[in-house]
Amino acid sequence: MPEVISTRRLGMRPITVAAALLCGLLSAPAVANERAELERLRGTTLNLIKLLVDGGLLSQDKAEQLLKQAQQDAAPADAASAQQAAPAPATAGAPRGGVIRVPYVPESLRNQMRDEIKQEVLNQARSERWGEPGALPAWARRINFEGDVRFRLQSEDWDRRNVSAAEGEGLAFQNDAAYEGPIAWSPDLTNTQDRRDRMTLRARFGLTSDLAFGFKTGLRLSTGNAQALSTSQTLGGSNGNFSKYSVLLDRAWIQWTPHQPDVTATVGRFSSPYFGGDLIWPDDMNFDGVAVKATHAFNDANKVFVNAGAFPLSEFQSDAADAWLYGAQVGAIFKPDASSQFDIGLGYYDFNNIEGNFDPMYRDTANTFSAADKSYLSSEYKKAVRQRGNTLIRINQPVAAAGSATAVAPVWGLASKFRPLTLSAAYNHQGFEGLSMRISADFIHNTGFSQADIRRRAQPGANIDLAKKTNAWQARAQIGSTKQELLGDWSAYLGWRRFERDAWVDAFTDTTWHLGGTNYVGWTLGGAYYVGPRTSLGLRLTSTRNLTDGRTETLSDGAEVPNLSSIRQRVDVLQVELNSRF
Repeated sequence: MPEVISTRRLGMRPITVAAALLCGLLSAPAVANERAELERLRGTTLNLIKLLVDGGLLSQDKAEQLLKQAQQDAAPADAASAQQAAPAPATAGAPRGGVIRVPYVPESLRNQMRDEIKQEVLNQARSERWGEPGALPAWARRINFEGDVRFRLQSEDWDRRNVSAAEGEGLAFQNDAAYEGPIAWSPDLTNTQDRRDRMTLRARFGLTSDLAFGFKTGLRLSTGNAQALSTSQTLGGSNGNFSKYSVLLDRAWIQWTPHQPDVTATVGRFSSPYFGGDLIWPDDMNFDGVAVKATHAFNDANKVFVNAGAFPLSEFQSDAADAWLYGAQVGAIFKPDASSQFDIGLGYYDFNNIEGNFDPMYRDTANTFSAADKSYLSSEYKKAVRQRGNTLIRINQPVAAAGSATAVAPVWGLASKFRPLTLSAAYNHQGFEGLSMRISADFIHNTGFSQADIRRRAQPGANIDLAKKTNAWQARAQIGSTKQELLGDWSAYLGWRRFERDAWVDAFTDTTWHLGGTNYVGWTLGGAYYVGPRTSLGLRLTSTRNLTDGRTETLSDGAEVPNLSSIRQRVDVLQVELNSRF
């Protein structure tokens, strides 16, 4: 009895099986008792191919190519058979004249083979999307799109008892040409009492693509402006009157993850590579440069990791004047059980060459700005970048050249060096009925602050006496649905923060807390409810006030006024927003 051989045992692809069947049928010897069965099998195979074409699962071109290939494969066998003068006597079980005999195929086996071929071809057709109108090529199917749109109502309610910037004393006058003081804290602050209500819009669209050999790439566009933390557009802002808004390159990166060892390298512009809360690196901030992450897993639950990166902050024609950020972090992930996880990370950052340096060569008018030397050009803490809170030192001459009564507007640089040490920890718990809880804490200590070093870099002879304010703390608790994407999902959170003025570079701080910057203490309370799939309605209230140390400044008329590290500044920020993402 002939052996029953299925296509699965042969390990052949459906098209290969069909071609082999056609080849065998076209080259089979015309034996009377077998020909009828073979013709029936040939007809079944041809009908199956026609059915696939009619159903849109196999294109007509592929079908014709399949038949043509089968005929070509059968031709040599037919020619060899026709040229034989007399076949040699056949021995038992041996083929005659080199021609492979097709044994009798029972009806049950033919049905089984037909069903297997049909199923495998259907599966291949689905995976390769045969006959589907507008089907994308393979490279396009590896691209994933993502994006989000956020509409926000924001109210910034300054306390009426705050010291008014319009009074000038200790505030706006720090940017006036008449001001000759060597130190400032928030020279750009103009509003401390007036309430502001506005609407903002944020739109982001990005894509990622998985490439071969461990490579991956992505990019994202967003609204906002060129500043590091701005992704929202104030409606009615810019030129107003329904003017269009700018779209900027928010991210563009290439990533490589080899199979072994467990290392990931990323270059370009990308999200924060470091673990921690938004006290350290705000959610909207991206990094330029290169980052590497290495992980070692002890088992499925526990592992350690190292993050490191180098990021240019400003680039000049002279390499000696360039400013860089270098950062390294070590951490661990520990899962005591299936529902709990602990994360911890210890980091150290060096904001290299960003501190201010007094420049005696700076000229008395803007027309001779180019005469300033490289130290001045590299150490200015530009108005477009800084927010508020850090201690600033004047890095240009406070008056015009000798013999001139024309004053010069102050130019500011960072007083402290910034080499912060950070510690972040978080506990995650997956509770019952789809709820989860997260408790996190972050700490910053700036090891780069030195009053002696500040005096050395400041204006010679300046009276500089600074309090050491170099620490920051944050605690946050959140509870809610685990997935955060379906109708009815929700979350609620409560956070507290204390941010001393020289703990961190104020340019890289969250813009909701105290409307950006350092030197404040306060709390935040908020939550979100999903009114549809991936669409949520959120509410957040953040209340902060300035930290004070009781210090004053003496004006030219002898009056003592609080400096900007001590004046009263309190603000409540209310945000109501609708988020949608895809």
